[in-house]
Amino acid sequence: MKKSVLSCCLFLLVPGAMAEQVYSDPNPVTRSLVLQHEEAVVTAGAGYGESHNGESITTPLLAFAYGVTDDVTIGPLGVRYRFNAFDSGNQPNLELVAEGGLMGFYESEEFGDSFAVGAGFAGKYSLSSQFAFTFGAHYVSWIEDERDNRSEVRANGGMLYQVHPKLTLFAQAEYRELKGFAQDNAVNASVGGIWNVSRRSEVTFAVNYDDFEPAKDGYEDDSLAECMMGISYTYRY
Repeated sequence: MKKSVLSCCLFLLVPGAMAEQVYSDPNPVTRSLVLQHEEAVVTAGAGYGESHNGESITTPLLAFAYGVTDDVTIGPLGVRYRFNAFDSGNQPNLELVAEGGLMGFYESEEFGDSFAVGAGFAGKYSLSSQFAFTFGAHYVSWIEDERDNRSEVRANGGMLYQVHPKLTLFAQAEYRELKGFAQDNAVNASVGGIWNVSRRSEVTFAVNYDDFEPAKDGYEDDSLAECMMGISYTYRY
C-alpha cells in the first residue's frame, strides 16, 4: 500500500437506493465540499513519480465517498460534516466543514507501518462562479507500534479558477509543522486541472511536489513520492 498526496483529494462510494437523484454542482468552484443526500462518487486513476532517492513509483489512485445527508459525507478516510449554511447560487459564499479520520500512511520494515489519524476543518470561499479560495487546518497523530507516537499540525490554502465552462484550474499548498520527526517541517504543493466530461463525470490531472523525506524517519523511501503526476476519472451516481 502506497500513500500518495494526489489520492488524498479523491473520494469513492457505495450507492444507496436512489430515485430522482440530485447530483453535486458540476462546477468545482461553486460545488459543495460535501455530497448530496444519497449521492455516490467513485474515482479511479493512476500516478507516476520519483522518490527522494530517484526510485520510480507507480501507484493506483482509488477513492470513494457517499452522501449520508446533505451535510454529512463518509468515505474510507473518514467523515466530513458541514456546519454552516451553504448557497451555491449566492456569491460571494463561505462554506465550512469539520472532518476527521485516516489522514496518512507510511510503510516501515524496521518499525512497522505508521497510520495518521486526525481531525480539523476545511473551507471554501467562492468570490464568484469562476473563482474561489480553499483553506483548512488539521491536527494529526501518527500511531506506531514500535516507537512513540508522533504528531503534526497541517495548514493548507489554495484556489480554483474556471477558465472555461468545462475546465477549472487549481493550485494548493500545505505546510506541516512536525513533532518527533527528523524534519521540523515539510511542505507540499500541487497544480492541475479538472475537465468536465458531463454533469456526472470529470477527469482530473495534477502534478505534486513534496519535500518530506520518509527515509530519514525509517520509513520506506517509496512510501511517498517527491514529485508525482497523476490522472483520474470520477463518476457520480
